[in-house]
Amino acid sequence: MFVVDEESWSWLLFQDQNDMYLTVLCGGVAMFNVDIQLSQAEVSSYRSFGRSFIEELAKSIAFNPSVYSSRKSNFRNEFDLTTVIKDWRESK
Repeated sequence: MFVVDEESWSWLLFQDQNDMYLTVLCGGVAMFNVDIQLSQAEVSSYRSFGRSFIEELAKSIAFNPSVYSSRKSNFRNEFDLTTVIKDWRESK
């Protein structure tokens, strides 16, 4: 697992082998994350359009998180994201 890209205080994009995951910061006063696994179509779109695709997807999730609730992923429980994020930020 590694971080592919991020927008501070907005989203983080992760990859583990062929799987990609997106975590998006949502809310106002009460902040929370929405974590999803990207579908194969979304992965293909990311590979075709790059960061701009993820930015638009993250905006969609942030503005309407309930639409994505059925896609909730528990990848945070499967990986040591603290170390992954720390390594990413130290490499920048």
